[in-house]
Amino acid sequence: MIGKTADPAAVVADRLWRVYAPYRRGRSTAGDLDAMLAILVLADYAGAEGRPEVNFVNRWRRALAEAAVGFSPLADLRAALQEAVRRPGFPLPWSSVLEFGDGPDDAAWMTAFVAALDEAPGLGGTAVADVCELLLQRHAVEGALPGGEFYTPRGIADLLVDLADPGPGDRIMDPACGPGSVLAAAARHLAERGVIDDNSFEAYAVDRDNVGPATLNLALHGVSMPQVEPADPAALLRSRGRVDRVLSNPPFNQRIEGWGRERFVAPPESSGSFAWLQLAWSQLKEGGTAAVVMPARAAWAGGAEAMIRREMVARGAVLAVVALPTHLFAGTNIAVHVWVLGRGRRSRSAYQSDSVILIDARGTGSRSSERPRVLSGEDVDRIADRFRLWLGGSEEVDEPGFSRSVSYAELIENAGNLDPRTYVGTESGLGGTADLSGMLADFERRSRETSEHGVELAQIAGAQDQLARDGVGYRSLLLKDVVSGGSTASGRPVRLLAGPSGSLVRAQDYVEIGGIPVVMPKDISNIGFIVDGIKYISEQHAERLDRFRLGRGDVVVARRGDLGRCAVVGEEQQGWVCGTGCFVIVPPATVDSHYLAAFLRSPEAKEWLDAHATGSLALQTISLDVLGMLPVALPDLDTQRSIGEAMWSLDAHERLLLDQLAAMRDIRSKALSSFLRE
Repeated sequence: MIGKTADPAAVVADRLWRVYAPYRRGRSTAGDLDAMLAILVLADYAGAEGRPEVNFVNRWRRALAEAAVGFSPLADLRAALQEAVRRPGFPLPWSSVLEFGDGPDDAAWMTAFVAALDEAPGLGGTAVADVCELLLQRHAVEGALPGGEFYTPRGIADLLVDLADPGPGDRIMDPACGPGSVLAAAARHLAERGVIDDNSFEAYAVDRDNVGPATLNLALHGVSMPQVEPADPAALLRSRGRVDRVLSNPPFNQRIEGWGRERFVAPPESSGSFAWLQLAWSQLKEGGTAAVVMPARAAWAGGAEAMIRREMVARGAVLAVVALPTHLFAGTNIAVHVWVLGRGRRSRSAYQSDSVILIDARGTGSRSSERPRVLSGEDVDRIADRFRLWLGGSEEVDEPGFSRSVSYAELIENAGNLDPRTYVGTESGLGGTADLSGMLADFERRSRETSEHGVELAQIAGAQDQLARDGVGYRSLLLKDVVSGGSTASGRPVRLLAGPSGSLVRAQDYVEIGGIPVVMPKDISNIGFIVDGIKYISEQHAERLDRFRLGRGDVVVARRGDLGRCAVVGEEQQGWVCGTGCFVIVPPATVDSHYLAAFLRSPEAKEWLDAHATGSLALQTISLDVLGMLPVALPDLDTQRSIGEAMWSLDAHERLLLDQLAAMRDIRSKALSSFLRE
């Protein structure tokens, strides 16, 4: 909810989203985001132009008047854009407005959207770029953004920019730009320091559906005539050393083909994280800097990735690694790091010629209920200031529990491990009373989050109750037919697969330290994966089991024990291995993973599975063929998403309650120890 003291941009964005959201159900929403942002560009340009005698301004005002009385403004919006794009100073190329409102159901939502723009408070006196960013955020939280690349929250985007610190005249690149949020942050950074006209912005979208949103987003942030192209990483590798800054949040583990000569070590086929790091580094000029978001495991994984890290450290390519908290991204609790890379000696000061600064910022950020955690401006400044102190050779760079400058020798001795947790340690000097006070404060925060989430959950439950009252139409399909052919949104083949046989993963194959987690039935709960006690195999072994590697959105199902028990793979579990005793369902793009998981856990599905299971009551088992014959009730995709979101919220609330219970037990134990301490 937006409070009375909220930022005007937040008020406008919230109002626009609320009038748009009801029109999402039961229709294709492809192109909606492009149209929204194009309308904002037009509104902003018309407001700046102002003169009523200008024809496109008249067209825009007529569109507002039509929408206000419920008439479709589409014809006048198209005409206004086509006229505006011919005028000097309009920030968009012609190609970005050719397709506008072409869907059969666009008129209804666009009428409501344009009418809401003309309500008070309006765009006048509002930062339109901020409205754009908030709408992107709402699309990400609601799962409506194009797939492939993550929306990068503003706090993370600002951190990347502050760490790389682009200046006037710099050539800035994002090789996996998503909807353009990171380069938009760079534009804000430069605008605050003067003008951005002297800078060059290169944006490449891994998912072609992001070309439009990224172009419009950059235009709204003051980048004139932005050029966003579909990504071709192999072509970029052939044109190295061209830019001053690389800023990116690339899709983790997406492979890059076409490696040239300039690389540290070829990345393993099963993981593309280091491919993106090396791509970023290869694009830098001498003295250039890159800031790239990476999964946390990239800092400590073994095998070929450890070799790459050691080589990067030895060549002075790594300046910093920053560990960030979980729950920063919508829909996932993945922990991420930011890697800061430098090209040549000019990218670092003479004071820091043989060290790397490691920052453990996992304690930063704030979170309201189950919404993503938010990095504040103060959090970003604290991290970036520590990095700048290190660059300047300050003796005060080390801060117990937060940061430490670590020598190359120590890093190499630790097999190139760059995980800040390994080196930073904890703050000293805290006694039992301070620990207990901190735990009580944490418990209070958890209680507040649980309470706030309970309110949101009640609203979601109310919406689902109305959905149930209205009735839901659905088809009944066998699970094997649901997953027969097609592909996921990311292009992976749809399938139903049993985990590897015991001969492929033997007891002696498990490793004690590091490696890749192997999911067994005991590691699955109906509210997620259980990592305590999970077993690992080596990276090399996991590469041999590539067909059993898990991808985001997969549903892992236990084949024995409590039938119907399943969990949805998030970004954190991507690349894990499905173990013996489990099935993997890779659903098509027309099936919501969270809905499918909720259906598998339903009493109806469990009753059917129990009736068709073999084995004793104590240890029931189902075969792959039996699971494939399970009848699945399949409503339309938007209804699936609505139900799946509600079930996910219920699961999240249960996790909050369990975390709160565990925290209470820790407090009880700590309190007793404090009472007995002399």
